[in-house]
Amino acid sequence: MNLDRRHVEAIARREVVTVARTRASWFLTVGIAVVVSGLAVLGGGGASGYLPVVVDLSMPAEVLVPLLAFAFGYRVFLDDRRSGELAVHAIMPPSRVSVVTGVFLGRAVVLAVALALGFLPGFVAGALAGDAGGALYATQRGADSPLLYLRFVSLATLYGISSLALALAVSAAVRSTRAALAGVFGLGLMLLVGIDLGLFGAVVSGLVGTESLPVALAFSPNAAFRALVLTTVVDVATVSSGGLGVVLANVASLVAWTIVGVSGAVVTVWDD
Repeated sequence: MNLDRRHVEAIARREVVTVARTRASWFLTVGIAVVVSGLAVLGGGGASGYLPVVVDLSMPAEVLVPLLAFAFGYRVFLDDRRSGELAVHAIMPPSRVSVVTGVFLGRAVVLAVALALGFLPGFVAGALAGDAGGALYATQRGADSPLLYLRFVSLATLYGISSLALALAVSAAVRSTRAALAGVFGLGLMLLVGIDLGLFGAVVSGLVGTESLPVALAFSPNAAFRALVLTTVVDVATVSSGGLGVVLANVASLVAWTIVGVSGAVVTVWDD
């Protein structure tokens, strides 16, 4: 169970090269870019500045980002198991911790690059708007700025990495493509709908009060991402007016989901 840095680095580099050589990865990235371009144009945010583009993209990103992450991770260990690679790792170095960590880091790097490229059209749209959006938000403490859009992409990347970790856990646990597809489908429903519905039921039944609701919403990855976008990008003044605790809770939620996913993959990647 020891973590060997050399093994982790070697496996991570292999994953980066493997995914970079896969046409499907590029098709998915281009697909995200096309969708982002369409939303920026049709939503009208591209004609106003960076912040309006973020507003147009934030809700679609709640679905697009985990979908891309799932596509990058749901078959990784399943394919390695079928090729016999995991059987070899099970009886000789590297350890399961090194294997999972290396795969996760390599895929996370590729996912981060894919998201940066995929959301690039939104940045271009905001830049082409010039100072049109500046006047609209001049009265706010956080004026329209490219840094706001970069912050949005960074948050989307953190959200995507947590989704990737959970997809890897599914990939490590299943033994067939059908089970992998069913697993990520169920995972998507849980993350995008299930947890939010559970929290809604808790609020209606009185188990969660309105005062603790912002922190309770952090248990949902997509709600955590949504709250981070609202508090640190759309309404940057919120952070300096008492919202720092909520921001930290949401960041901690995404990090915790990442740890849960990676840990689950470590436990189930192969039988002892």
